[in-house]
Amino acid sequence: MPKYSLLFRKKDCMGCHACEVACKQEHSLPVGPRLVRVLEKAPDFIPIYCHHCAKAPCIEACPEKAISKNEMGVVLITKELCIGCMACVDACPFGAMQFFEEEGTAVKCDLCIDRISMGRAPACACVCPTGCIVYGQTKAILDAMVDG
Repeated sequence: MPKYSLLFRKKDCMGCHACEVACKQEHSLPVGPRLVRVLEKAPDFIPIYCHHCAKAPCIEACPEKAISKNEMGVVLITKELCIGCMACVDACPFGAMQFFEEEGTAVKCDLCIDRISMGRAPACACVCPTGCIVYGQTKAILDAMVDG
């Protein structure tokens, strides 16, 4: 089965935060956790998101095996197994994993798993006005970067 990914072309990001808003709406998130974050480091905007790593350090760090990867390459958290130790938060090299105080669990981008299972793109990719968020099969995205 093909693997799927998100790619942010930060040179095209204008810092509108539409991706953050769409993600919060899609996941019904309250104030606090943001599964996609855009930080301003003048003059650039730096997107912070889960890269669904091939060898995800968060999976290795979790003592309860609450984090796994599905057949599409999406790294997922099973909230019922998460004990809130935050080992995964410390292990994430991208700062994408967060601790959701209200639920006492780790949270992160799930690539809008419900949407992609229905053949739709993640919410953040759908709303980006500059098209700097690219979603698709990992190999195709990487090939396009090399060719483009």
